[in-house]
Amino acid sequence: MTSWWMWNPAGTVPSKRFRSEESLARSAPDTQVVRSADFHCPEQRRRATAVREDFLKVTGDPVQVALVEQRLWTLLVALRRAQPLRDALATAIPKPGRAALVAEPSRELAEFDRRFDRFAAALQVLVADPTPEQLRHTAALD
Repeated sequence: MTSWWMWNPAGTVPSKRFRSEESLARSAPDTQVVRSADFHCPEQRRRATAVREDFLKVTGDPVQVALVEQRLWTLLVALRRAQPLRDALATAIPKPGRAALVAEPSRELAEFDRRFDRFAAALQVLVADPTPEQLRHTAALD
């Protein structure tokens, strides 16, 4: 799988000269760039890569595309941030009394996954049917 990166659309690219965009992306702080290598879980890397690839095919009104890009950035950062919690929940040993501690984080992850998947599905529809209405719908997703 090829590596990729995405800059924070609200951030600024450093003015220091780098040999390549890849070296710039590798040296950038996590607050400014999301990298495919940030996702050590193959399933989460696959999800992030698929959504990013769909976004690269989006065209249309630059304002709406920028809104979709900002939403994608927010979701990729949240997906990256959720990895330690996913790992902890996956390796948690079931013990009496622990169910309540696991229930809320599990519910939050499930809700995030639904939002992420809804956005991914909207992007797929947008790529298949690139109408201004579909672009506005995708940009308006929360």
